[in-house]
Amino acid sequence: MLFSLLDQLPSAQKELFVTIMWSSWKRSNLKLWQQQNETCLQVVKRARHLLDDWRTAQEVRSHKATDIPAQPNSVIHGPVIEWTKPAYCRYKCNIDASFSDSLNMVGIGICIRDDQGEFFMGKTDCFSPLCDVDVGEAGGLHIALQWVADLHYDNVEFVLDSKSVVQRFNSNLSDSSELGCIIQVCRQLFDCNFHDPHVEFNRRQANGVAHELARVSPSHASSHVHDDVPSCIRDLIANEKQ
Repeated sequence: MLFSLLDQLPSAQKELFVTIMWSSWKRSNLKLWQQQNETCLQVVKRARHLLDDWRTAQEVRSHKATDIPAQPNSVIHGPVIEWTKPAYCRYKCNIDASFSDSLNMVGIGICIRDDQGEFFMGKTDCFSPLCDVDVGEAGGLHIALQWVADLHYDNVEFVLDSKSVVQRFNSNLSDSSELGCIIQVCRQLFDCNFHDPHVEFNRRQANGVAHELARVSPSHASSHVHDDVPSCIRDLIANEKQ
């Protein structure tokens, strides 16, 4: 039945179907061997990241074969994509969301770094209940935009590892869905408070610091601003500065 279904699906749906099957199998193993419970949202998000990474590897092979230069926003060594510094006198604000089934919470991690790669400021936040992955990622963008606007910083690059949220934000299309409403509020914050910002997509490998902050954020009772580098990301920051 599975092979028959795969024969009928278009290539893109076939790839997503297979990666979701693998992610579901991994979820079962985590529950059996490590007593970890994951939500369906986490299963799908892991599948999407795996598929994005696989497609990136194919793009790298294609670039090597045709001598096409890689995208300027990422440094590629083989299939590895690394965090890169923002331009001179600019800041980079990485954003990510995590989803905790046991706590029924969405965790948000935000990290701002300067043009030398130095940690400038970080923020952890969370909200409940659980929601769709794209809604959670868009919620993280909204929290980051509001926070940076309150700090009165303008020359900032906002970076997420959710391609669909970034595309929706930059498309200027509107709809009445929950995600569409959040995107619309983000655009209003963006237009009213910033003159030279960017909202960009980076692969998961280049968003590790924000991901780790999002993972630990539900452990804080409330929103927390980090003026010093938290211990959970100290090694990541040091490695990415090299």
